[in-house]
Amino acid sequence: MILALLACTPDAAIEDSAADAVDQRLTADDVPAPPEGGEQWIGPEAVVEPGAELQYCLFETYEGDDIGIASYESFQSAIGHHLILLGTTASTLDYPDGEAVDCTQTNDMMTTFEPLINAEPTGAGSSYIDLPDGMAVKLDNRQRYVIQAHWINTTTDRVRVQDILNIGYTPEDEVETWVGAFALTQVDISLPPQQASELTFDCSLTEDYQLLYLTGHMHEYGTSFKFEVGDGTDMSTLYEIPDWDPVYRDAPPLQRFEPGDQPFGSGQTLRTTCDWYNTTDAAIEFPAEMCATYGMLYPSETPVVCSD
Repeated sequence: MILALLACTPDAAIEDSAADAVDQRLTADDVPAPPEGGEQWIGPEAVVEPGAELQYCLFETYEGDDIGIASYESFQSAIGHHLILLGTTASTLDYPDGEAVDCTQTNDMMTTFEPLINAEPTGAGSSYIDLPDGMAVKLDNRQRYVIQAHWINTTTDRVRVQDILNIGYTPEDEVETWVGAFALTQVDISLPPQQASELTFDCSLTEDYQLLYLTGHMHEYGTSFKFEVGDGTDMSTLYEIPDWDPVYRDAPPLQRFEPGDQPFGSGQTLRTTCDWYNTTDAAIEFPAEMCATYGMLYPSETPVVCSD
């Protein structure tokens, strides 16, 4: 089993603490069955207070033969922000297998994360990816990974949540092309109150790839997003949202590419530009707002991350 069923809090304690909470828990009856030969993971229950955000990280180690992940589908309730699969640099001494920790403040953690899969956002906390035949994301024996769940409760009620993942697999010898997640991101964000702000950052990669798809990520204060590729001076826009809609926080438009259509990487400048307007009376910082370009590329057996 790659994914572990977790019950990190005794049922009685959850029942007591959730007595007055709105029940948004998902069960296996609420979602499709996993693919044949795949797995379904049902997460622990949690209670998110009104006006608060909560994020937990569940640490595990994959113990099976090297394998390909061919599909991934996450399900969260209305207050979900994401349910994602990450790699981690943490050892079992830092975080034992099966340990779920509050990682709302990731800067306090003894690890760095990298994406294993960037699935297509389809709604609040929901995402999906079904890779083309012959393609898969590689999961190596002894790979340490994290299931990270994040909720943002903008309601006036306490909310009780429980998430679900479906994952499909492909044997290693049936994979023709390995696909890797990529992320180009900047976390040094501070938006002054009651004014517009813009952030532009460049990244460069040392290998040649092809793009499968890409998208942008900001939150509700975003006003526009642009991603360009070029030599640093002569730049071409590859993806742009001139009028960012707050709903794009959960389900932004994607730019897809046919096989071989979009070379990507070596010798190119990759430029991301995010614009916001902070309507509040306080500065907004990461992770309340974000600026990232992300997607999937190939051929790559590992994630590709570039942060300025």
